Amino acid sequence: TSLRVAVLTTSDRAAAGVYADASGAEVQRCLREYAASGAGAGWRLELAASEVVPDDADAISEVLARWADGGVANLVLTTGGTGLSPRDVTPEATLAVVERTLPGLPELLLGEALRHEPLAALSRAAAGVRGKCLIVNLPGRPRAVTQNMGALMPLLAHAVRELED
Repeated sequence: TSLRVAVLTTSDRAAAGVYADASGAEVQRCLREYAASGAGAGWRLELAASEVVPDDADAISEVLARWADGGVANLVLTTGGTGLSPRDVTPEATLAVVERTLPGLPELLLGEALRHEPLAALSRAAAGVRGKCLIVNLPGRPRAVTQNMGALMPLLAHAVRELED
């Protein structure tokens, strides 16, 4: 299965250069490690794009639509902007561009995250499909990204194959 992955980090501070984008780097590390393992042996992984944008719904939606509509990726993973802060708008930006929602994915990720961190219950992550592209919101903390990716990665090849049909 060919996975063309784009990673979008949504963070005012990372976009302004206040700190490095650790969560986007962690998404990419998890993908590479899984693809190199026996579990990801059937993957043909291409890290097609990555970008850091501020917590701005229009900016987030624009990148998601551009990547999905332009065929840049068949999987877009966002990191950050899923909490309760007024600036956390990634789920709203995602839901504004997807054509079909996938409520089961955030539920799966939440269940896994709650095993490690009770505050995960405050996540508002979303997931859905635009065209032939799966879009999934992940949290912004690197440790939480690792936990979520552990639950998500075994499903990705099947999900992408389903979208190709």
